[in-house]
Amino acid sequence: MTGHTPLIVERQANAIRKTTVLDVMRRLLQAKNIMVSSYARTKEASQAKYISILNIIQGEVDPTQVHKSLQRIRERKLANFIEWGPASIQVALSRKSLYVQTAHRVNG
Repeated sequence: MTGHTPLIVERQANAIRKTTVLDVMRRLLQAKNIMVSSYARTKEASQAKYISILNIIQGEVDPTQVHKSLQRIRERKLANFIEWGPASIQVALSRKSLYVQTAHRVNG
């Protein structure tokens, strides 16, 4: 499933204030940012489980921020994983695009 954040319309540009690594990674797990219709978007979303997660974080990112964000996500149990496999969250870091202008420091 694909998700993107911050995903905003131009007239709502002030709607999202924070774009720290933790905020972006947390919002990528929210159902409203997932771009497909699935079980995870229904009212039983708390029962949905991930096999694995790949987050691609674009922008000005310090790897220590990524590590701290992963720890917080695990501590708060923001993602439910299958019981029979390892809980795996992979993170890829990318530089900002020279061709696409964004108002945010970090996006995912």
